[in-house]
Amino acid sequence: MIGWLIYRLKDAQKNKGYIDFYFEEGNKLGIDIRLILVEDLTFGVKNNTPFIEHKGKSLTNPDFVINRSRYPLLTKQLEEMGLKVFNNYKVAAICNDKAMTYQYISKLKVATIDSIFVKARDLKVALNNICKATIIKGVSGHGGNQVYLYDPTKDSEDKKARIIESLANTDVVIQPFIGSGGRDLRVYIIGKTIIASILRTAKDGFKSNYSLGGEVRTYSLSSEEEEIINRITNAFDFGLVGIDFLIDDEGRLIFNEIEDVVGARMLYQCTDINLVNLYLKHIMDCIK
Repeated sequence: MIGWLIYRLKDAQKNKGYIDFYFEEGNKLGIDIRLILVEDLTFGVKNNTPFIEHKGKSLTNPDFVINRSRYPLLTKQLEEMGLKVFNNYKVAAICNDKAMTYQYISKLKVATIDSIFVKARDLKVALNNICKATIIKGVSGHGGNQVYLYDPTKDSEDKKARIIESLANTDVVIQPFIGSGGRDLRVYIIGKTIIASILRTAKDGFKSNYSLGGEVRTYSLSSEEEEIINRITNAFDFGLVGIDFLIDDEGRLIFNEIEDVVGARMLYQCTDINLVNLYLKHIMDCIK
């Protein structure tokens, strides 16, 4: 069995250890995992047929593809060629756009932050109308990138200008700042199954991301919280994702986002769960 693991070069260099897990666990399961870099691919339509080439040459189609490049168009291309891709196009397209994600989740009766969607060109006007602490997010940011807290009662015009400059090339989501404790929850999902939940607490500021220094520990979900998560998992055909929730001052979960290309560092830090092994076994079950 052959599986492609697709990354962008920069992300592959950053995640070498995690990629090695795929090689090792794939080998144990009889899967030949092959790293494919986006930068080596050419794809499109030729003679009215979708095609893809690797370094200018055709490749034998794999049994499945794990696309960790945050590139929904590539996922769609592979699916048009008849390949099974994890995560699929629906997940990749919706979950890599925060505005689209909020639109979709709002239909599921899951508590979600009030959100305003703003085109990049209109951000300056939108910020001029803000009168209290507000979160501004680029729609395609991840890992805590392109997320800013702006409070016009405290922050300078210089900070506002830096935010506008940083987000100049992306549409944004504007949301009220909620939860004073800097806490959020990541729930790891494979298929329809909750694998683990990790509570993240910011050491400094409002971002709790583990990659940015947030403290992490395991978290036991209540039955009510599991029911909320199940509403989301039942609306998608997930491969592996992380569903993130903010925690308000009353301890309630408020949906934040879904990570299509979810990181696993804090899961390995807090548990002995072999996420890659579980994921590959799930993929094998899906393609039987």
